Amino acid sequence: MDLTRKLVIDCLLKVESSGFSNLVLSSLLNNDKLTNQDKAFATKLFYGTIERKITLNYILQKNLSKPIHKMDKEIVAILQTGLYQLLYMQSVPNYAAINQAVGLCPVFKKTSAKGLVNAVLRKSQNFDINKENFKDKITELSVKYSINKDIIEIIKRDYPSMIEEILSSMFDTPKFTVKINTTKISQLEFEKLLDEENIQYNKMPLENCLEILYRGNITDIVGFKEGYFYVQGITSQYAVKSADIKENDNVLDLCAAPGGKSFACAIELNNTGSVTSCDPNKSRLKLISDGALRLGLTNINTVQNSGEVYNSNLKKYNVIICDVPCSGIGIIPKKPDLRYKSMEKVEELAQLQYEILSTAVNYLEDNGTIVYSTCTINKQENEQVIEKFLKQNSNFKLKKQHCSINNIINVDEKITFLSHLTGFDGFFVAVLEKVW
Repeated sequence: MDLTRKLVIDCLLKVESSGFSNLVLSSLLNNDKLTNQDKAFATKLFYGTIERKITLNYILQKNLSKPIHKMDKEIVAILQTGLYQLLYMQSVPNYAAINQAVGLCPVFKKTSAKGLVNAVLRKSQNFDINKENFKDKITELSVKYSINKDIIEIIKRDYPSMIEEILSSMFDTPKFTVKINTTKISQLEFEKLLDEENIQYNKMPLENCLEILYRGNITDIVGFKEGYFYVQGITSQYAVKSADIKENDNVLDLCAAPGGKSFACAIELNNTGSVTSCDPNKSRLKLISDGALRLGLTNINTVQNSGEVYNSNLKKYNVIICDVPCSGIGIIPKKPDLRYKSMEKVEELAQLQYEILSTAVNYLEDNGTIVYSTCTINKQENEQVIEKFLKQNSNFKLKKQHCSINNIINVDEKITFLSHLTGFDGFFVAVLEKVW
């Protein structure tokens, strides 16, 4: 019995029972019985199976007499992981993938399914999805790119000429980027530490940001315990950079958890001024305070607060960061669970985003700045929210942005990052300036 594959299936079953894939995977990677090579294999197989679930299920169903959703979950997970190895993991010989899958049946008390698993995987391994005839284009794209039809409809509406490029980029491996804590160390000094430890990295088009070419445990990277850096996407870092924060400013991060933008604000302030970090969930505020403690950022204070509800206890601020809750379409490569998220409530989400932005106005100093950002590429949550806001608030205008990242889409100072163009997370940033 292969322990690594067995544990991957255990984790997939946990995800099916409403577990979050990133949290479930963390528990798997903490298993002392696995080598680093085992953990790398497990990560690829676990995330890959989730990522390609619609495609895998479509192919498997072609060779099953019973509807897949009516089958035992253990057998489905064994078939899915087996087929993923056959189709997408060239390092695994076909015979090994099939034999290991068959061998897992007794482990999950499904001995009677050994013949079924063997036969279905042998038939499925040569299936060519590109030769299949689908009833319509949306169904074809959903199966080929393993993604909810709702999301495809949004991309088709907003980016009709780039649908397949955008969908294809959702399989790209996300860059592992960090923000350097310049209150403790300069970029040059941090690069020197990485060089000494033979940890490879790439410089990024944003200062104090590096892509680390390391796939092990983040806590093992030199400087982590000392608080020299934290993990944050470059587009998220840019959102804070666009605010043009100055020392001694007072900053409000209205939707702060887990804290990346609050940390970036505190670093821009060089530990001067103040950062007030809000979240409605008290337990998530602890993530911020714990992170600030490790980084040695002393100007951050946390407040339990819902962004869409006016709080008279909050004061006036020079800069407000509104990184609002969103559909997350831009970060699907980082969170494969989002591929299957229904978009039926996106209109309510856009209304919530507008209410948060409108509430932020009450906390802003004259001549202050609001940064509105999302990790989605849905125009209903991005451009349309900003346009609605500007119609209702004539005392605001869009501020000119100076973005050093190539291949962005900038329409009237509303910036969209598309992964297949920039190589980074899908993201949206607009900077609003109060003029009177």
